[in-house]
Amino acid sequence: MVASIVTLIAIAILVKLGFWQLDRAQQKQKLFADFAQAQAMQARPLAQRLSSTTQLTRFELVSITGRFDTQRYFLIDNQMVDGQPGYHVIALLKSQQLRERLPVNLGWIKAPRSRAEIPTVELPQQELTLEGLVRIPQANQFISQVFEEQQTAWPRRVQEFIPQTISEYTGIELKPYELLLVSPQLKGFRQQWEPQVMEPAKHQAYAVQWFSLAIACLVVYLVVLYKLNKTKQEETP
Repeated sequence: MVASIVTLIAIAILVKLGFWQLDRAQQKQKLFADFAQAQAMQARPLAQRLSSTTQLTRFELVSITGRFDTQRYFLIDNQMVDGQPGYHVIALLKSQQLRERLPVNLGWIKAPRSRAEIPTVELPQQELTLEGLVRIPQANQFISQVFEEQQTAWPRRVQEFIPQTISEYTGIELKPYELLLVSPQLKGFRQQWEPQVMEPAKHQAYAVQWFSLAIACLVVYLVVLYKLNKTKQEETP
């Protein structure tokens, strides 16, 4: 009886894992589809979009004019590109069209050899019209501390950039999303905005594996159950 319950629970877990992988595959398909669709879009003014009744969507291409805060910016730590460690640089755009600062991801820069050395970045001082893809950051549950301890100087190195968390820590009012800079191309930064996640096909393959294990467990369980019943029948006078 106990063995049957344990086996059925195991099968249920395997099936659940299979459906979870299929769900993840659908999410990744939507992610890649949204990014592909954004490549064919024309940029719409951000102020115009914010006055609309519809919410901003992931990877939506928007434009805005403003100036960067050249004194305060953020470095997102542990960003690997082609096997090299580096940072994503988040600059804060001041615009007459917005009350809050708009975080703009300028792209990737290579990290210095020494961990103790924090790179400095020269941000454009002139007014610029930017085009970028909307990204709505989501907190990483595995990151417990965003800022480094006792860090007060700028730029600030962070483990992830969640506008609400950053606002609470620094007192800077920020929009709850960021722009992935598309244009203009700023010298020294590398933009690589394609989703760097597992492809849907791999999730589907994992789903097949989980379902196969569930079927195998069920078959073994039924075979064992059949043999036990047969043995009991043979032993019955």
